[in-house]
Amino acid sequence: MAVEIAVAVGDLAPVQIKSWDSAWSDRFTVCADLVRGALGGYAVRVDHIGSTAVPGLPGRPHLDLQVSVSEPEAEEEYRGALERLGFALCVREADRRVFVAQPGRLPAHAPRCETHVYVCRAGGVLEYDQLLLVQYLANHADRREQYADLKRRLAREFRDDPAAYAEGKRPFLRETVRQAHRAYVDFQTLADVL
Repeated sequence: MAVEIAVAVGDLAPVQIKSWDSAWSDRFTVCADLVRGALGGYAVRVDHIGSTAVPGLPGRPHLDLQVSVSEPEAEEEYRGALERLGFALCVREADRRVFVAQPGRLPAHAPRCETHVYVCRAGGVLEYDQLLLVQYLANHADRREQYADLKRRLAREFRDDPAAYAEGKRPFLRETVRQAHRAYVDFQTLADVL
């Protein structure tokens, strides 16, 4: 996917991994309510994705929300509402937009942590794979532990290079999604995910 917009956002270095914190779920609930309220019915669904969504998985202490919409390319339908909340568009890709809010940019009752919103196509591959990844890691302790070990190692190795840290995780995540697809061949078992 070609990135059309990329701006520096946040102080992403040093890369620090924190133990999983149940407060991450509460923070997600507050942010998801803000996003749903701002977007109204345009958001088909709002989901918690990323490491903070997987109980027991350590991660960087920022929130990742996936917002599924009918047409991600129709930015005029949602961009202004997200910007009024305090999010800034930082990446535009085919079928996905990434918005970031720095700590303190969202309304006063929102968590004081960096928050990312990934806008994707409802029913699309990106939506499905992210939901599947969270579900698979939550249900497979061995794979979750392998991922935690990888994240810790990469955080030590690329402490001051968040881009290299993220790139180092990609092969593992791609393989985990492949494993999840094979594990959930019977799509009936995904009813609770979707």
